[in-house]
Amino acid sequence: MTYEWLILGAVLIAALLPMIKWVRRLFWAFSIAFVGMMLIHMQHNPGEATLALGAMGGGLMFARPIRRMVLGGIL
Repeated sequence: MTYEWLILGAVLIAALLPMIKWVRRLFWAFSIAFVGMMLIHMQHNPGEATLALGAMGGGLMFARPIRRMVLGGIL
């Protein structure tokens, strides 16, 4: 699986968060666990871990604008 698919998946999940409350809670728990795992993984492969953390941060940063674009006409 390439990082582009991971980024796309994170963005799509973030766009669906307002519709499903339990997914929102699981998403934030996953985010915290993911950051912890990547900080540990940074000891073995710093470039890969930094790229994954950046992708996750980008997905979280663009969640609200993408959610507004996707759901703007629906809600």
